[in-house]
Amino acid sequence: MKRLFADIAALFEAPSSAAPKGFDPAALALAALMVRLARADGEFDEGERAAILAALDARFGNGAALLAEAERQEAEALDHHQFTRLVKAANEPETRGALMEDLWRVVLADGARDDEENALMRQFASLLHVSDQEAALARRRAERG
Repeated sequence: MKRLFADIAALFEAPSSAAPKGFDPAALALAALMVRLARADGEFDEGERAAILAALDARFGNGAALLAEAERQEAEALDHHQFTRLVKAANEPETRGALMEDLWRVVLADGARDDEENALMRQFASLLHVSDQEAALARRRAERG
């Protein structure tokens, strides 16, 4: 019985912010947010995968390994708050607009904006404390290429 209560309590504990060895927790969190966006419309296509790899390689290097771990972490996550919290803490407010631009590139990679993706982007902007104006500018920059 004691073990049952311990197992139940573990379900409600905050997830660990520690990333697997060799991965920066904030980089992994950003990659997981990208994966969550790519999966939002029910199809994680090659264009979205390529956009994620390009963004991760440009920012952190070794995008393939980071993406593989992010896919695993995102699949196990109950929500995206654990990821946005890490990304926000690791990045100054003035740099978060550029992160939003990377996220928008993932949304736009398949050529269509889905309602689920739009809703996630609004949530991410809010949780990352990116203003509506900066989020819109980031989207426009991503649309221009």
